[in-house]
Amino acid sequence: MAQDWQQAAKAENFVISSSRLLIRPLAEQDLQLYLDLYTNTASMAFVGEPLLPEKAKHSFQIALGLNANTPFKRLFLTIVAYGQSAGLCAINQWNSETAEVEVGIMLLRPLHGKGYAKEALAALIQRVQHQFHGAVIKGDLDPKNKAAVQLVVKTGFQPDLICPRTYWVKHNDALMSF
Repeated sequence: MAQDWQQAAKAENFVISSSRLLIRPLAEQDLQLYLDLYTNTASMAFVGEPLLPEKAKHSFQIALGLNANTPFKRLFLTIVAYGQSAGLCAINQWNSETAEVEVGIMLLRPLHGKGYAKEALAALIQRVQHQFHGAVIKGDLDPKNKAAVQLVVKTGFQPDLICPRTYWVKHNDALMSF
């Protein structure tokens, strides 16, 4: 396990393989995937307003730049299923002082309901716990997004009793099989 969070927070430490998925840092070839997710009204329903294509392209370039930072503060990862781009997951923020790491995930609509989100999120949680020893992982999601709530609960998150948008995984509590 990586003890030094500064050294662990490198994009190359987050190439992850599972039974059906490859999760890797966002790359130039992922522009269309990024546009498909961030400009789509349905994909953005519980995230925010969909971006206009030019704004999404600019956001994509910013995401690539953030991935190049060492240590990263945000990391964007591409989910690949059987050679096809399936979605994105991210470490939206991490804080080595509080040992908190926030994660998120978005899948292309045609791939919903096939177990990819659970598999990707479980793999990301395992990697975060491996790289950031003692990390407390959280998800911030709209409680009206029933599919997202169901996903995080199935993946080992527990609801925060004070903030209905927050779900937590503490230490190695969620090393679920996928």
